[in-house]
Amino acid sequence: MATNTATLLHHSKSTFPSKKNTHLHTMILRNLLISFVLGLSALKAADRPNILFIVSEDNSEHIGCYGEKRVHTPALDALAKDGVRYTRAYVPYSVCSPSRAVFLTGLYTRQTGHIGLATHKFSFYKDFQTMPSYFQQAGYYTGFLGKVHVNPEHLVTNFVDHKAIPQANFGKTISIKKYADEAKKVMQNAKKANKPFCLIINYPDAHRKYVGKSKNGYPTVLAKPVTKVFPWIGSDSDYLRKELENYFNCMNRLDEGIGMVLKNMEELKLRDNTMIVYISDHGADFPRAKGSSYECGVRIPMIVNYPKAFSKGKVEKQMVSTIDILPTMLDVCDIKTKNKLPGNNLLKIDKGETKGHEYIHTFTTGSAPSLQYLQFSIRDDRYKLIYNPYRHKNLLAASRYTNSKLPADQHVKSFLFPDEYELFDLQEDPYEWKNLASSKAHQEIKSRLIAEMKKFQTEIKDPLGDKKNLDAFQDEQIKHQKIKYRKKGFVWPHLKMFEEANK
Repeated sequence: MATNTATLLHHSKSTFPSKKNTHLHTMILRNLLISFVLGLSALKAADRPNILFIVSEDNSEHIGCYGEKRVHTPALDALAKDGVRYTRAYVPYSVCSPSRAVFLTGLYTRQTGHIGLATHKFSFYKDFQTMPSYFQQAGYYTGFLGKVHVNPEHLVTNFVDHKAIPQANFGKTISIKKYADEAKKVMQNAKKANKPFCLIINYPDAHRKYVGKSKNGYPTVLAKPVTKVFPWIGSDSDYLRKELENYFNCMNRLDEGIGMVLKNMEELKLRDNTMIVYISDHGADFPRAKGSSYECGVRIPMIVNYPKAFSKGKVEKQMVSTIDILPTMLDVCDIKTKNKLPGNNLLKIDKGETKGHEYIHTFTTGSAPSLQYLQFSIRDDRYKLIYNPYRHKNLLAASRYTNSKLPADQHVKSFLFPDEYELFDLQEDPYEWKNLASSKAHQEIKSRLIAEMKKFQTEIKDPLGDKKNLDAFQDEQIKHQKIKYRKKGFVWPHLKMFEEANK
């Protein structure tokens, strides 16, 4: 390109030597220089890695590479074999919309105000920049497949070059092959435009309903009947076992869909220069998981595969979070931002240049008035503290038992009516059954975690750190259990708290 530009400059000088053509000559030179600079920018953009960000729904670490033998997940297992598999990866909120709000903005829900489900009118308190925006503005071709599920959606969709399958597709009626076909279009379009791509695929598996084999014939490998349920649920029934069997089928179907996308990427010769990130948006939809602050609700599978920069076949035990994903992607792709993102850089953690999180902070409101229950959580390397500020029935917990049709004698009382504080030794009690909050031997640990929780709330300007605001939100949600709020133009009053806290 430099040689061609120099040649054109030479010709322009010989063609326009007279003074009367000086202005025209200057214009040509300027346009040539602009073209040269733009050409360099295009080359730089084309050399940047592609991004494939895969998000599944409602599954904990139930993948072969995490030790679950009842699933068939060769595609994800292969990504882990040649990438980094994180064994302590977390979401800051274990429900769909708030979780997506985190990885799309790189900010905590209590920074953006998106503290509930988009279907229940929860939203950002102001416009925030999202992942597709960062990449499109940096010269990437952007693709987004599946539901957006944050409010307002235009903060995402206005920056997407190729959008498809906007439905939630919880019934799995849209084939996984459709997702692969649309993903291929994104890759092909980017290649034609000589641009790198940022493709975000949101799969419906393993969200309820738990479909065994879809009408499209997937998965081709079916799970066997389940004889043993997860020990962290604390309940058991024939119905629950059948749900688990089809949950595993959802995991098999998810993996087959991902395998199709990776095969297309290989055929297009795009694999080597693509950073692949896989996560679940939160834990599985069973009691004491999704929506809660317990480990199997907030701890997720996370795999980063990009051998050009990241380790191959590494098992990372440091604590990481989905809040780390956006700043890591921006760094790997050399995209600068003036926005202050609180997450850590996963690449620097992999290289040993920085450490993972000392503390993981999680939070839930239940996500809707009908599921209302507030919890704040903090964990360090060994202990987890959960703060339950109000003493009433956990409506989200009750809904999990209803979903799985579990009889009353299978309901865990400590899940439905938890103590104000719960403290667990995750080393000795990984399924969080023994509450140590009243133990004299653990009061120093409890006090330290409470202090760190409050410190974090101050740092992120969480308005719910103020008891008056917390009470106001609690009253607001209870009030709207009897008010029809899902109507056009409705705005949650609590969003003003976030505006005030961030002035």
